[in-house]
Amino acid sequence: MASFLSRVRQWLMGRRLMRNRNLTEVEYEAVSLIAYEGRAACDRAREQAEYCRRCGSESGAKFWSDVALEVARRTGAAGARKARQPPG
Repeated sequence: MASFLSRVRQWLMGRRLMRNRNLTEVEYEAVSLIAYEGRAACDRAREQAEYCRRCGSESGAKFWSDVALEVARRTGAAGARKARQPPG
């Protein structure tokens, strides 16, 4: 299993170097997160947005909130509109 995951990771990293120029940065990051984390990607993007907020980076928080929205849209996750709202 570890060998399989290693090959998948290498393939994904190779694909990352050949970045698709037709995707926006938000779309690219969303697709990468989905590839790495599946449906948990939306939660991960929300965590990143919250971390950026705590660090005082509003641009980072906006970027990751947009990623969370894009992940939610692409995965059909419930509450896509709520992805922009900070937790709590």
